[in-house]
Amino acid sequence: MRFAPALFLIVLTTSSRAQTPPRDTLSIPDTAWLEIHFVDVGQGDAIWIRTWNDGVADNGRFDGRNITIDGGPNGSDGSNSFLKYIRERAQPDARFDAVIVSHPHDDHYPGALGVLRHYEVCNYYDGDTPNGSRFNQFLDTVRSEQCDGHPIRLHRGRTNFGTPDWGSELQVALLWGAPIDPTGMGSGGTLINNGSLVIKLTYGTQSFLFMGDAEGKERDDPATTPRYAEARLLSDSVTESRLKSTVLKIAHHGSETSSTLPFIRAVDPEVLVVSSGRESYSGTFLPDRSTLQRYCTHNPQVRIYRTDQDDAAEGRTAATDNDGDHVVIRTNGKRTEIVARSAGQPWTATACTP
Repeated sequence: MRFAPALFLIVLTTSSRAQTPPRDTLSIPDTAWLEIHFVDVGQGDAIWIRTWNDGVADNGRFDGRNITIDGGPNGSDGSNSFLKYIRERAQPDARFDAVIVSHPHDDHYPGALGVLRHYEVCNYYDGDTPNGSRFNQFLDTVRSEQCDGHPIRLHRGRTNFGTPDWGSELQVALLWGAPIDPTGMGSGGTLINNGSLVIKLTYGTQSFLFMGDAEGKERDDPATTPRYAEARLLSDSVTESRLKSTVLKIAHHGSETSSTLPFIRAVDPEVLVVSSGRESYSGTFLPDRSTLQRYCTHNPQVRIYRTDQDDAAEGRTAATDNDGDHVVIRTNGKRTEIVARSAGQPWTATACTP
């Protein structure tokens, strides 16, 4: 893996807000870097997680695992920015332990087809939320996948997830996701958003919360009172204590429908990652400045990294917004380093800028 020179690294060391790590993570070597790649696919989510490989086979930890969450909007190989990114950086014979779809919206799952076509995939996860014939065709491709000569293992719906094992050094927690009681969860696209899988990874003292498109309110609601998925997360005292995270992949591309004030206080992130592009929604582009401002008001030192960095200033459109604004975060369980790019060139967040 090639990283930018140290000049462009933002380094976060263990702070007073860090969590007590699981026992097995206390012996993480300083060189054991967990990598999380937030890939610029325009308007959409596409995340590649890669664990460190210690070269020792079958020891149950540091096995060089590959996991993806979503994949962006483009399923065809020629336009699939996520596939292009992975093929330039992964080993040709790489195997993917898990392909995860947070929810079946078209800006999240189609790009995962590239991983399924070109790599061996052993496990597939989603919330078992139906969403029409296109998603059913995607599932047909999933079901045809094999790993080690056996059919891919399907984990559809939270009750079928079990506890994913991506190495004993990495703690994985599924905090929320479909199937859900639809009462009070909205309808149509809102209901599908609120069935998003919410996943937290903990590696040493560093933690990462992936929110999919889980929502907290309607656009015109006040930010003081959580609704929808955020309300359910915050209503469970055990879960709420587990929301605190070093890095937050903000929900719903930074829409005003996410990130209520109680939720922000519970997560208390040091770093925000926003996956968004230049898609216009009745004249609105995501992320909403008001949403990011709530995080800055809560913590003026929070760092915000975006996969649409400088896209508005550069005049990008929905057809040209996947221009290399990738965000790569790596951690050895003690400190976290961030390498971000704008149109492929190194870029550094220096202050909280909504």
